[in-house]
Amino acid sequence: MALQLTSLPTVEQYDVNRAIIQPIFMGQDYMQYMEVLPNIKGTTVIDKFNQLGKITKAFTNDAFAAEGDSDKGATITITPSRVEAEIEFRANELFNKMKGQLMRDGHEFDNVDGSIVKNILLDLIGQGVKADFNRQLWLSDVAEADADYGIYDGIFQVAKEAGATALTREYSGLTTQADDAALVAGNGLKIMQGLYDSAAPELLEAGNHVFFVSGDIADDYMASTLESSSFAAAGYGAMVNGVPNLTYRGIPIIVRRDWDVAIAADVAEINGCTAAAETHRALLTTKDAFVVGTDFDENSVEQWYSMDNKAYRFRVAYMVGCALKDAKLAVYYTPNAIAV
Repeated sequence: MALQLTSLPTVEQYDVNRAIIQPIFMGQDYMQYMEVLPNIKGTTVIDKFNQLGKITKAFTNDAFAAEGDSDKGATITITPSRVEAEIEFRANELFNKMKGQLMRDGHEFDNVDGSIVKNILLDLIGQGVKADFNRQLWLSDVAEADADYGIYDGIFQVAKEAGATALTREYSGLTTQADDAALVAGNGLKIMQGLYDSAAPELLEAGNHVFFVSGDIADDYMASTLESSSFAAAGYGAMVNGVPNLTYRGIPIIVRRDWDVAIAADVAEINGCTAAAETHRALLTTKDAFVVGTDFDENSVEQWYSMDNKAYRFRVAYMVGCALKDAKLAVYYTPNAIAV
């Protein structure tokens, strides 16, 4: 008599050579718009020569009288902080038996060295360190005294302290933007227009401009420019053919969706906002206006196996700090004023 199966048994088949890493918001590349000082080792002072003007006078027969130079020179100081990331993995606890076959023959099960598991961990750690670098470089404020956001002053904070022009939700060019509220439809476009209109002549003349905006501002800008056109020829063509690079008045827009994620999760530690819904912020500047001093190298990860702890450890340490060359070279928006 033949055996008759009414249902197939549940089978789990594991692919031991693959792994899925949860995606993390990195934001578009932005370091090309910064002047990077590599291999910084400590506080660095840079000479800054202020503008010269009104030094040409009418000719006289008297002795030459030079204009005083006491106020013609200044300095910019980058005060970096040393940061580090360290994490350990206990292979025996973290990976189940399906990964065991990936270990080298005769090697400790706790040691992932020489296995595909190590490559997976290196990718995971590299993403995490880079995400922290991006988040802290933009949103940190040493006055917050927070372990994640209070190590050094980030770009928004140094812009404030340098005296750059600042807009808030109370800017007269916006549709009423209530405190602690999400971005009002149409205000994304108005924020960028406000930044441009409020920019110093020196910034507008500098060229090589760039907008950095949060994801909600970028989305609102797209909705305002495409949907409001009732899909006219230009808007329809953009939707069909795609918009590979967002621009405003020809200025490239770099979208930082990682700001939205960080603010929504950690609003209490981030200056310039008071509610998780206030993710909208933006910056208009020019190439190389901000100086970033760092010896960060995402490939320089130390790694070793600790026999005492039966754990594989990874560590990366680097210096980082930033400064704005001149207050006239940036204008920014945050929902609430940034405190010094």
